[in-house]
Amino acid sequence: MKDVNKAILMSGVLLMLLGGCSTTSGPGAPVSDAGDAPAPPSQRQPEQERAPEPETPPRDNGGWQITQPPSTSETAPSTQPATPRAAGTNSAVNSLLNQADGYYQQSDFSRAIASAERALRIDRRSAKAYLMLAQSYWQMGGMSQAEQFARQGLRYAGDDRALTRALNSVLAEVE
Repeated sequence: MKDVNKAILMSGVLLMLLGGCSTTSGPGAPVSDAGDAPAPPSQRQPEQERAPEPETPPRDNGGWQITQPPSTSETAPSTQPATPRAAGTNSAVNSLLNQADGYYQQSDFSRAIASAERALRIDRRSAKAYLMLAQSYWQMGGMSQAEQFARQGLRYAGDDRALTRALNSVLAEVE
C-alpha cells in the first residue's frame, strides 16, 4: 500500500512539473531588439504619391515581432553626424578637465582628482584625464598611483607629442 501511495504521489509531482513547463497556446511576450540604432527620419510624402502597401494576413509567429525595414525610396539621407553624442561627450569631458585644471592651479589636488575621475567615467580613453590624475597624485605624494595613471595615459596619448612628453615627465619624476 505504501508503494502505491508513493508511486501516485511521485506521478502527481511529475505531472505538475511537466505541466509547469508546457507551452501556452496564446501569443508570447513582445520582443524588441534594443541593439539596433533608430532608423533615420524619413521625409513625409503626400498621400497621393505613396504607393499602397500590400495587406498581408496576420499569422502566428510564436510571439516574435516581425518588422520590415523601410524601403530606400522613403528614407532621406541623414544630415546629422553619425555620432551626435560624441560632440556632447567631448565638451563635457573638456569642461570637467578645465575644472580639474583650475583646482590643480589652486593646489586643491583632491578636487582636481575628483573632476578628472568624473571625466574618465565619461571617456575612459582620455589621456588628458590620466595626465591630470597622474600630476595630482604626484603632487599629493601618491607616487605609485601617479605612475599607474601616467602609464595608462601613455596608452591613449596616440600621436599627441606634448601630451606624451608631459606623461613621460611625470613618469621621470616618479621613478
